[in-house]
Amino acid sequence: MVFARQGYASTKIADITGEAGRAAGSFYNHFAGKEELLAALAVDIGAVADQFARDLPPGSVSLRDSTRTHIAVFWHTFAANRDVFAAIEQASLADSAFAEQMRAFRAEQLQPWVSWLADLSTRGARLPAEPAVTAAMIAKTAETMIQSWSGDPETGIDNLTDFIVAGIERH
Repeated sequence: MVFARQGYASTKIADITGEAGRAAGSFYNHFAGKEELLAALAVDIGAVADQFARDLPPGSVSLRDSTRTHIAVFWHTFAANRDVFAAIEQASLADSAFAEQMRAFRAEQLQPWVSWLADLSTRGARLPAEPAVTAAMIAKTAETMIQSWSGDPETGIDNLTDFIVAGIERH
């Protein structure tokens, strides 16, 4: 991806269309700018993550299994799209309106986690914070681990799952 090689700020529309084998003018038939392209990519990634979550076998009701299911979806989605997420982060630093749009999108994407955590809480789990804040903390922790992890993804998912479960169980 051109954003990964050149960085968001240095990437020009001509770079994007050139890599796609299209004329630069054709870009504007679909997008007003790079931010709109990134927003569309985010929506596509969210749809793939939703489908991935639907395709997972149903987990047991245990805290560990439900946590692992949520972490696995997040891990695989983030790892497969880390270049897009890096570009979104860079674009957010450059454009406050885009940053707000992506914050709202992220909150929407974390809603299944919020519902899951709220359900855990009603069943007696002691969360470190209210469900939306806990979901955001887990997501940021997962992002950091995925970015630094160099081993087998399934081992990383298991390690992260155990870390999160221990935090919930001990809180």
